[in-house]
This record gives sequence, structure tokens and C-alpha cells, in this order.
Amino acid sequence: MGSTEQVITVGYWDIRGLAAPIRMMCCYAGAQWENVMYSIDKKEGGGWESKWFSEAKPKLRTKNALINLPYLQHNQKTITQTNAVLQYCGTLLGLGENGTDCLQLLCQVMDLRNNAVKCFYASKDQYPALIEGHMGKSVPAHYTKFENWLKQQNTTFLLGEKPSAPDFHLWEMLDQHEILAKEHKTDSFIKDYPCLTKLHATLRACPELKSYFDGPLYKLPINNKMANFGAKPITPA
Repeated sequence: MGSTEQVITVGYWDIRGLAAPIRMMCCYAGAQWENVMYSIDKKEGGGWESKWFSEAKPKLRTKNALINLPYLQHNQKTITQTNAVLQYCGTLLGLGENGTDCLQLLCQVMDLRNNAVKCFYASKDQYPALIEGHMGKSVPAHYTKFENWLKQQNTTFLLGEKPSAPDFHLWEMLDQHEILAKEHKTDSFIKDYPCLTKLHATLRACPELKSYFDGPLYKLPINNKMANFGAKPITPA
């Protein structure tokens, strides 16, 4: 395990979004970490405003010219870009290997997320058709890839019997889509994928994550205030 003597700072919007798997990893590993969240609000006359844009981002840009949300600070480093942060966390916290297999899985999960986000943040008139296509075609296509990967590996998690960085992001996307299914009053998306069902249930039941699921972070809105789906806080079943 890498050195975690210095506190890890994770910065993101006050939603689950891209930061949820990073926060989960910190909780799972029992790391010393600080959660920094930024809110966004409607401006009079239209548009959105946030202290992230006006104050925090300009300051952090002096440390990393690429800065965006999410970011992670540790040991005098400021890291941005979701997959880079997830890989860094995996190494730092001793959560699995971070080679080629890890990277390709992180990219595949990001493909699923990007497909979903196109729907979640689409215009209200476009949302019904886009979400129908996503639920009917995109989700099964991605789920089949992950299901077949798990069958090939013959493991509970994507890279073995213990969770690693891509498992936490995949778990978040599986969970978001289960909530989406309930909102649209449709069947569970993972019910026909036994390996994904096992991964989702096993990670959810990890005692290391009890404080995360029982606490406020899991109950945050999935998406930001302008989204078609997930803009309100979660009420766990």
C-alpha cells in the first residue's frame, strides 16, 4: 500500500456523480480523507453559478493547469480527470493492480457513464426518446460486456476476489441504473446478469462500506440540479 500519512482531499460537486466511487474507495480502505463539495445554483436571468468556477477553480489551476472536477489532493499532488484519480487511489490505498486490465475496464465503465449522462442532461424534450434508447440498447450492450468479462475471469470482482478501482465505478453505475429502473417503473437491469448481480450485492454488503451507505454521502443526489434524472436526494429503500 502506498503512503497515506497525509490526508486525502477529494473535491467534487455536492452530488454522487463521478466522485461516488472515489469516496467509496476512501471509505472502504479506511483512509484519512476530507470531502470537499461545491454547490451550483441558478442565476437570475438564466444560467448557473458556483464558487467552484469563481473561486476554487482559479486557485487550483495554479497547482494543476488541467484542473476540473473531480480532483484529488495528496502528498503535495493535485490530480484531476476521473480515471487518473481512480487509478491513483487504487495504488495509494492498495486496492488491486493498476495495469492495462484496470485501465481498459475504467474506460469501459466511463463509456457506460457517458452514454447515460447524454440522456440525464439532455433537454427535456429530447430526454424521453434518448432514455428509451439507452435503457433498451445501450445498457444491455454494456452489461453484456461486463457480464462476459466476469465469466471469463471466473471471479466475483472485475480483477479478482477483492474489489479494485473499476469495481467501485461499475458498482455506482449499476446502482444508478437500478434507481433509474424504479423511477421508470421497469424491471431491474441486472436481473438477467448473474455475475453483475453478485458483484453489486457483494460490494453493497461489505462491512467496510457500512458507514458510507448508512451516512449522508450515499444519499446525495446522483446528478446535478439541471438533470432530468437523479437531481433529488436519494431515499434508500
